[in-house]
Amino acid sequence: MAWLSRNWRYFVGGIVALALLILLILAAFPWGVLREKVSVKLAERFGSDVSIGTIERVEPLSFSPTLVVRDLRIAQPSWAGPGDLVRLQRIDFRFRVLPLLRGKFDLTALAVDGGRVAMVRSRDGRKNWAPDKRGDKGSASAITSLTVRNLVIDYRDAVQNRRFSVTVVSDAQGFRAGGDGAIDNRPVKVSLNGPAIVGDGSWPFTARVTGPTINVDAKGTMASPLDTRQMTVDLTARADNLKTLDALIEAGLFGTQPIALTARVRHDDPTWVIEKLSGSIGRSRLAAANATVTKDGEKTGIDGRLHFATLSFDDLETDEGRAEAAAVERRIGPRVVPGTRINLAKMGNLDGKLAVRVDRLLDMPGLRSLDTVLAIDDRRLTVAPLTVRLAQGSITGRVVIDQRGRTSPKATFDLRLKDSRISTFAGGAPIDAPLRARLRLTGSGDTIRQAIGRSNGTIGFAAAGGVLPAKMASMLGADVARGVLTDDDAQARLRCLGLRLDVTNGLGRIDPLLIDTSRAQTRGQGVVRLSDETLSIALTGTPKQRTLLHLDRPVRITGRIQSPAVQIPPGVKSAGGILRMLGHAIRGDDTPRAGNADCGALVRRVLG
Repeated sequence: MAWLSRNWRYFVGGIVALALLILLILAAFPWGVLREKVSVKLAERFGSDVSIGTIERVEPLSFSPTLVVRDLRIAQPSWAGPGDLVRLQRIDFRFRVLPLLRGKFDLTALAVDGGRVAMVRSRDGRKNWAPDKRGDKGSASAITSLTVRNLVIDYRDAVQNRRFSVTVVSDAQGFRAGGDGAIDNRPVKVSLNGPAIVGDGSWPFTARVTGPTINVDAKGTMASPLDTRQMTVDLTARADNLKTLDALIEAGLFGTQPIALTARVRHDDPTWVIEKLSGSIGRSRLAAANATVTKDGEKTGIDGRLHFATLSFDDLETDEGRAEAAAVERRIGPRVVPGTRINLAKMGNLDGKLAVRVDRLLDMPGLRSLDTVLAIDDRRLTVAPLTVRLAQGSITGRVVIDQRGRTSPKATFDLRLKDSRISTFAGGAPIDAPLRARLRLTGSGDTIRQAIGRSNGTIGFAAAGGVLPAKMASMLGADVARGVLTDDDAQARLRCLGLRLDVTNGLGRIDPLLIDTSRAQTRGQGVVRLSDETLSIALTGTPKQRTLLHLDRPVRITGRIQSPAVQIPPGVKSAGGILRMLGHAIRGDDTPRAGNADCGALVRRVLG
């Protein structure tokens, strides 16, 4: 037992001695002998030539050694253009030795004296400073001392069309970075300032970007110096449109009218939390908004709410976009269906939902407010439940835009109009009645107009229990005599109106069109072509009582939905046409009289 105990002590003592020897070697390791190996590893990582003048150790024995690197040069990879990615005259850095045993490089102090860094992001998204992810095991968040003299950082980004040239200084007076640049080829000045980096802990900072088209001020605190992975920032931004701001924040925003926004932003990698977002976009006023955005690899998830006090959809376009839309309208004429783009090809990496509330819609007569939820999942956008409140009544339902595995998105519309009136959509018209409608269409296209212009499905309108001028009721029944002789102030009952379009590839065939009044009944046949919103309809009227002058040929309606043209049969207004109708009446050739339609059945048919 004594022999075993003695050998056990020798074994343990040997292990301890070996461990101490390893620690001693690490503490005194001559790092300069690795100069060539470090050069090779850096060349492999950046895919370009690397050279290092010398590597010297300052302390003879330490587990946090300070090394001095002189004349470091990393050439640009071939795709980034000529010149050097990094050229530094002298770098002093301190790091912890023991984390190296776990494969982690922890940098605690850094001093750079003289040099230039040229950062490049190509149009396809490649970054010369991060060609792969093998550097993820390193960390600079533990830096407690940063000294920089005579360092210039040049940055060129082809993805966002931006460039900056910034001079960086960090000393006992503080951290200062500032210079000139351009966003979308428009000049800007940039700056970042904070206290001296001489210890760990939170680090307050201010940042600014100013130019003729953008002004952004940020004031915040990072969890540790230059650690953007954990920070809270109060932002104020003004720009000529959201797209210009997006060149800085890269959130996938679109062009709009000028913006003025404020927000508080928190970043706890990989999550961004946006709070107290408010301001204006053109004439539209954003009352409040918040969102949580999480990055997971190439995927981005969002969960948020937008509350607009007022919103004009025109504000969600730039002046150039407005001009293009106006040029299209001048060329093709005014349209009911908007040309809003719905292609989701660039949103494949975005998932989540956004609740949207609008208290008052501007520039949209008859429309008052809007509530909906936008949910996107792998290029499939669902707008539901959707509620648009009108001056009278509301539009409810859902819209689905599906671009999974498709070049052109498929759009499905299922919408109902209820509790409304004809006067809501035809202000000033002498006819009024409660109005309901149902639209169920599915079609493909890059815009709403294209999708509906190629769609299949049904559209139905129904009205019942209203009034209209007696003159109009008689004319709708082709009762010319009463249409001429009836008093202008006389009223008739609109018993019911029903229109159903059976739509195939954008061509809506009328089945049926029926207008039933207390004086007459009108039936229609024809088509509505949704691609260009043109009409080809024939109306035939039948009075409900004997008439002296009856129009026995159909009235045709052509033109577009926005500007229909009514064509009276040739000869009706001539003396010969009047005499022919009188002749029919004298001979007793009276037209059959119409009865009352089954309004309940009509409504069920057109809305079913």
